[in-house]
Amino acid sequence: MSGGIIALIIVVLALIVLGVFGLTVLKKAAHLIKEINRTTAVAQDKIEFFTNDTNAIKSKIENITNRVDGISVKINHKMKNIDYFSETTTDFQNALDELKKSFEHFFSGFFNFSNKQSNQRTLSISTVKKTIQKLVEKQKMA
Repeated sequence: MSGGIIALIIVVLALIVLGVFGLTVLKKAAHLIKEINRTTAVAQDKIEFFTNDTNAIKSKIENITNRVDGISVKINHKMKNIDYFSETTTDFQNALDELKKSFEHFFSGFFNFSNKQSNQRTLSISTVKKTIQKLVEKQKMA
């Protein structure tokens, strides 16, 4: 029996050593799991931080894009106004030129007392009238 007791003592000691070894491994594994969880939490915080930054940047880019679109619309509208102003200025200059010619003909006919010139005076008055009518029509169209 002394061999059975020795075997039993060896088995009990082996179980104690195995239990101590298991507890040591368990403590180290628990510490490792805590570190993994802590690292995961830090990584998740960083991901959320950069996601929030990315969303803020996207929001600012959308805001800037909307402002640029608004400015583009305003520029296009102002360019149309400038084009209209240029056309109106050209029309006005042409009307002034016609008016100047009409007045030259009118005054040359006014100071010349021949019948030929009086017909030309009537024609120059009608030319002035037509020029004024053209200006009024163009303003109505605009």
